[in-house]
Amino acid sequence: MVKSLSNVILNSKKSKIRKLFDMLLQSGSDAISFGIGQTDFTTPDFVSDGIIQALREHKTLYAPARGIPQLREAIAQKFQRENNLPWMKPENVIVTNGGSQALTLAYAVLSNPGDEMILSSPNFLSYYYLADYYQIKCKEVSRNPDHSPNIEGLKELISPKTKFLLINTPNNPTGYVYSENDMKAVVDLVIDNDLYLVSDEVYEKFLYNGATHTSPASYPGMEERTLTLNAISKSFGATGLRLGYVGASSEIINNMEKYIQYTTAGVNHPVQYGAVRALNHSEKMDFPKIVERYNKKREYCIQRLQELQFEVVNPQGAFYLMPKLNPSWNMSADDFSEELVKEKSVACVSGTAFGSHSADALRISYATTDEKLKEGFDRIESFLHDRNLI
Repeated sequence: MVKSLSNVILNSKKSKIRKLFDMLLQSGSDAISFGIGQTDFTTPDFVSDGIIQALREHKTLYAPARGIPQLREAIAQKFQRENNLPWMKPENVIVTNGGSQALTLAYAVLSNPGDEMILSSPNFLSYYYLADYYQIKCKEVSRNPDHSPNIEGLKELISPKTKFLLINTPNNPTGYVYSENDMKAVVDLVIDNDLYLVSDEVYEKFLYNGATHTSPASYPGMEERTLTLNAISKSFGATGLRLGYVGASSEIINNMEKYIQYTTAGVNHPVQYGAVRALNHSEKMDFPKIVERYNKKREYCIQRLQELQFEVVNPQGAFYLMPKLNPSWNMSADDFSEELVKEKSVACVSGTAFGSHSADALRISYATTDEKLKEGFDRIESFLHDRNLI
């Protein structure tokens, strides 16, 4: 008899986002996805040209495990310029296979089996499963009704086994953006309890109505305690290039390098040259114009959801909303999500994918074309009418 495989992997579940994506593929060419978090604009030519040039110059051998020096320098300068981190140097940076590997490295370097981490829930699904893979306990604290962090709840869950807090602002899936008071409160918790802070900042460019982003590593006393995670995926329409990065203390980066040496051995070499161009010439993206366009999508979605009798919290960042189902519909988010795909070929991810405190909610990504947004909401309206729910 063949011996069993890893219990951790066997007991983990397939991503509900990917499951919906697979269901959509089976539902026909007119399917509409509000499920995948990738932009409706593609990687700009000035970034692609950097990759093409690197290929023509045969930059296809192994790259340094930490990333090419030009890219680490560009990332360090980006952190200094945009995130108020004057201490950030190339030795504080490592390049990763997307934001996903940045997360994996954070868990790998920080945790020992039996450690604990704490996060606000709902939150991005990978955070929960990575905790299982590294045999640490993930403690969830339900967000406040406006999706802000419940600071007192976080404080109550800290124990001698707590190793780190994890935050994601602007947030996936809620779109919540930490205020200055939120961030200061979290920073105080970290310092007062001798913790680390993992800060996922991949949506930092997507801010609305005057909202601002602050990196916790910019606070006094947080230089050695913060792991700042980011990627070119969202801001440059480059999810498929799989190029992320981490900024942290040199000790943490040194240990991340060890892990990379024996796992992935580095990041796609030519893509790194495209990332250098992205970060050194980011003004070519015209982010204010992109954000203005996405804000209109956000406002449209809020209006339609309210008209359809969902309960909606107005998000100030990222490109997601997390509306709650009307209780009178007497439907779970899992059922709503799966039936909507089957009957109307529209994918919205059930809130159960994002933790234990959002079983009555959906995550909707509005990072798609205006035409698909309208058609998708028209189909949701039709779905509700068909069932006499509105």
